[in-house]
Amino acid sequence: MAEETKPSAPENPILSPIVTTDEQNLVVAFLQFIRRKVSSNEATPEQAEALEVAIQCLEHSFALDDASYAFQPSQPILELFKSAEGLPEGESADHTPTEEEVAQANKLKEEGNDLMKASQFDAAIQKYNSAIKLKRDPVYFCNRAAAYCRLEQYDLAIQDCRTALALDSSYSKAWGRMGLAFSCQNRYQQAAEAYKKALEIEPNQESYKNNLKIAEDKIKELESARPAQQANPFAGFMEAMGGGMGNMPPGLGGMGGLLSDPGLMQAASQMMSDPNLSAMMNNMMSGQGSIADLMAAGQQMAARMQETNPELIENLRRQFGGGPGGPGADGGAPPNPPQ
Repeated sequence: MAEETKPSAPENPILSPIVTTDEQNLVVAFLQFIRRKVSSNEATPEQAEALEVAIQCLEHSFALDDASYAFQPSQPILELFKSAEGLPEGESADHTPTEEEVAQANKLKEEGNDLMKASQFDAAIQKYNSAIKLKRDPVYFCNRAAAYCRLEQYDLAIQDCRTALALDSSYSKAWGRMGLAFSCQNRYQQAAEAYKKALEIEPNQESYKNNLKIAEDKIKELESARPAQQANPFAGFMEAMGGGMGNMPPGLGGMGGLLSDPGLMQAASQMMSDPNLSAMMNNMMSGQGSIADLMAAGQQMAARMQETNPELIENLRRQFGGGPGGPGADGGAPPNPPQ
């Protein structure tokens, strides 16, 4: 009997969900593929550096350690992927579907639409997946984005909208659906930009106008609350990262008092006077920053604090050593029906 796959507890449950052994093995196989590319000099020095950061992030997120690499897949993951997908060697992404493939793809799309109406969103996604394998149509990606939105998988929805727009930049519904997904993540600045793009293409579409106004109203609310955050830059940063001090991980309960330390506040105010660092922090607070922005801001903050107040850094180290809304929560039109 095959050994049962059991969940593996990650090193930091605050940052990582519980992952299974199968998931860890999949990531190990992928990281082996990445390391082979780097060690075979198939990446530039800049790419190799970025990939090493990615490897470290994935190892941390999936709670991998050296023992995890004892797993050895039966084949390299790229070969397994090509075999599972039935991809001929060197198949072009510009494959032109036959008339029969187009007809079958449209049939699968309609079946997916019917499943959406029946609220069977996972099944609808499978139909759209099958349609996309036959024909890379922007409508299929946009319809799948609608299903991901209903499942609250907004990052996947946003990527599908981006792919649809890469195939057809004038596809207004993809811009509108992307705006909805951003709004559901409370990323109102990006939502507003997406709705504006949709209105450039369809200036008379009332749902885009209404949703744009909602996004802009939320931006104004956040801007009016920003002065209170800026009074305590570190507290505002913690809020931007998803919660106040009540959400600090175990062992960091004393951080509340530390963040009110006058020396820390003075150092923070001095750092926030730096235009570059201030811009990074404002981007993070408004939801526009990326992981790279966050890492860069953290590195700059640590370096600046080390220069200006090394004793405070030691205090922080001792402390650490011791141990969004759902879809439609803020209003807005529901997702457009699939096409």
